[in-house]
Amino acid sequence: SAIIVVACFEGDGTSGTSTSRATIKVRAIVKDPDDSSLKFEDMLSVSDGSGPVDALSKALMRALLPVHPSLKGVELVDYKVRILDPASATGAATRVMIEFREIETERQWTTVSVDRNVISASLNALVDGFEYVLIDKADYCGVWDVDES
Repeated sequence: SAIIVVACFEGDGTSGTSTSRATIKVRAIVKDPDDSSLKFEDMLSVSDGSGPVDALSKALMRALLPVHPSLKGVELVDYKVRILDPASATGAATRVMIEFREIETERQWTTVSVDRNVISASLNALVDGFEYVLIDKADYCGVWDVDES
């Protein structure tokens, strides 16, 4: 399944004052129930969370669960952010590490992403973590180059 995500945020996630809201659009490849061919399905999902990463995770899960029920037993265990070049101040690259766990098997894995935007790095690490378990549970995998012009 291909996962393409567009994300937008509202709120500052400050404890006790507001929540963060993530709005995402996910395009997944699914089997058409009528003829078993593959087709694209776009899903729009909105979710609130205690911060932008929590909101993103919940919105991704909400969008993907209908077509990938194997994600139901996946949870985030840990989230770490490191500044790689403190001298660059707000322009510094950030490294995000997210640890996931499959509840049923207790199996854990970690994904890493680096970007100057901590939200982008977090989103990439989240998507990589979900893709990892989807590939592991898939009957088959493929890579598609899609021209949308």
